[in-house]
Amino acid sequence: MATTTQGESLPRWVRVFGIPLAGFVFFTLFLYLGFPFDRLGDRIADEVRDAYGIQLEFRDLNPRLYLAGPGIEANAVHAVLADGAAYDFDRVGLRPAWSLAWFRGDPAIHLDVTSAIGDATGTLVLGETSAWDGRFESVAVGRLPLANLTKLANIGGLVDAQVDIEVGEAGPEGEASFSATNGSLGIAEFPVDIPFETLEGELDFGDENFVSIRRFVFDGPMISGALSGNIVRAARFDVAPLRLEADLDVKADMRESVKSAGIRIGRDGSAKLRISGTVSQPNVR
Repeated sequence: MATTTQGESLPRWVRVFGIPLAGFVFFTLFLYLGFPFDRLGDRIADEVRDAYGIQLEFRDLNPRLYLAGPGIEANAVHAVLADGAAYDFDRVGLRPAWSLAWFRGDPAIHLDVTSAIGDATGTLVLGETSAWDGRFESVAVGRLPLANLTKLANIGGLVDAQVDIEVGEAGPEGEASFSATNGSLGIAEFPVDIPFETLEGELDFGDENFVSIRRFVFDGPMISGALSGNIVRAARFDVAPLRLEADLDVKADMRESVKSAGIRIGRDGSAKLRISGTVSQPNVR
């Protein structure tokens, strides 16, 4: 009786395609696991420093296999910005992202960041037009380097946001939505920070404006209200003109404090603020 070997007993498609494919996968895996990631980390730090003036340090850089493909993970990342501000990240994971940007020659990276100031997950596209499409969770906005914006308004507390934005020569294009609970809202020249129980907003970026407020509402025990209007596009963001209005509902206990700041309040507690000037020098009346 003729005998057959084990290889001949396998289906032909397995012998033709499966075995070579398995060999390629294992070869790639072992090559990946043996890659000198320490030297790659130094290269990444050098590139980031030269391109953005950011000094990066991390405890270690290791390979990691994600469901969507191979990547790397850095732990205990310390970043120092050009202005000297320092931030620490517990973990930064990155891998090539599934994105059409690669066909334009622009690298697309999927990021997964965990830190004390908040978490972020999404796709970052680098190139002449950079982009971010992803989510931020429990971000302490007050700890971010937003010097110009804090002169206009600031949010205390933790913010969740979904952001889809591109930034090219013409400026930002895209949209964002955000929400926060149990925090505070500070408005330029307003006498007190406004505590809120809920805050929700939706923003559009592009056309003739840096930012258009599609929706911005907050509700709190002392004051509730809504903000509307635009930040008009200009040569620089800090000199961008403001065309904003705030409609407030001031509770009885707060009306005297608000009136003492020269803000008119109706008998029903309603008040309207008009915010003009520029981002770095807002004027409220």
